[in-house]
Amino acid sequence: MSYDPKLLFEQISVCLNENPRKTLEELAQSLRVSKRTIKKTVRSLTGGNFRHYREEVLMERVKGFFAMQPGAAIKVLSIDLGFKSPSSFARAVRRASGACPGELRTFVAGEAPAAEKHATFY
Repeated sequence: MSYDPKLLFEQISVCLNENPRKTLEELAQSLRVSKRTIKKTVRSLTGGNFRHYREEVLMERVKGFFAMQPGAAIKVLSIDLGFKSPSSFARAVRRASGACPGELRTFVAGEAPAAEKHATFY
């Protein structure tokens, strides 16, 4: 079966923005395509792999949350994003950004210009 890569990528993005913890297998089942098709689509449109793209989506959600609610608890954010525990959330943030959630919050909240809040932190 043939797919429009741009349309499929849009669907992948929507699903990951709703739940950045969604695995490749879960995503493939919900979109009714193979894991390989998702991997190829993400690679062709981003130049990177699925895991890296999912981490980018997660970091954008985390940064947006910190920008809007800089005083909110890390535990609240971890639950909102579907993590089983704050420690698993912290590991994911550290892997994606190189900083713990508290450091990332300080970085995001400390930036004055709004345009810079969306710059990558890694």
